[in-house]
Amino acid sequence: MITGGPERSAVAVPQPGQGAVGRSARARPLPRGSPLRAPYWMMAPSVGLLAFIVFLPILIAFYISLTGLNQYTIGDWLHAPFVGLRHYVDTLQPGGPFASSLFNSVKASLAFSLLTTALIMPIALGAALLFNQSLRGRAFFRAMMLVPYIIPTFVNAILWRLVFMNGTGVADQLLSAVHVGSRETFWLIGPNSLWAMVMADVWAAWPFVYLMSLAALQTIPGELYDAATIDGANGARRFLHVTLPLIRPTLGLAVVLSTINHFNNFTLPYVMFGISPPEQVNVLPLNIFVNSFVTFNFGLGAAMSVVALAIMLTPAVIYLRAARVGDES
Repeated sequence: MITGGPERSAVAVPQPGQGAVGRSARARPLPRGSPLRAPYWMMAPSVGLLAFIVFLPILIAFYISLTGLNQYTIGDWLHAPFVGLRHYVDTLQPGGPFASSLFNSVKASLAFSLLTTALIMPIALGAALLFNQSLRGRAFFRAMMLVPYIIPTFVNAILWRLVFMNGTGVADQLLSAVHVGSRETFWLIGPNSLWAMVMADVWAAWPFVYLMSLAALQTIPGELYDAATIDGANGARRFLHVTLPLIRPTLGLAVVLSTINHFNNFTLPYVMFGISPPEQVNVLPLNIFVNSFVTFNFGLGAAMSVVALAIMLTPAVIYLRAARVGDES
């Protein structure tokens, strides 16, 4: 009786360091032949294909940006004259021969992408909230909301170019009929060209954010709304304290993808305004196209493309870091 108690207690109480040893044993790396390592090498074909399709062209573009490749040397582009960072200095250094062109194009692209995204978000979220409810003919209207999105960008640009034609376009005639504007508004030249392009892109691109918002809304359990209603929350409070926090990650991703997509939009300004657009809509992709395939300065166009890639990666990196911090908290 006297010795039994201490013996049992000695067995029950863990010795110092046993917990750490147990944790280190559980954290021991997997053996080389473990089947849990299989997914890594099985991903090799996909990673190799991704590297061939995505990363190899980026490396080739970066190499071309360091050369003086033009219409005279494109036949043997591997032996084009090496100019180093001259194109980057010409475009990024204040006072450089192409600096004003690059900065004006970046400013036009930022204004276009941010304005379009800011207008799309409330429209798309409002439509998603409306058609997430039980309505008669909901399936039909959900499908009809996708019509602008499935129309090719080229066709959409031609339609809106006709809408904004000077004097004969629907926009000028409608403004003149309601005595808000005149038939000589000139949407396709001058300061109004930016708003014409923004309206055209908002009409075509808002269903993308609408789809993401609708998908996020359908993942919210109905019990949360029932509990909020029992607690006395009205519609606005349910939206602010239940709906918005649960769909905020999806909305953040939608903002990032929408902004990058609009910043990189080439077809719409090219078809609506041509290769000599007004300064307000001379976006960066169009400027890169002109330098590369109109003036045939491929090295300068490649350097601008690398700068555009760095700019477009910035919001994606910020979003990913914010999402990782949110997951850790």
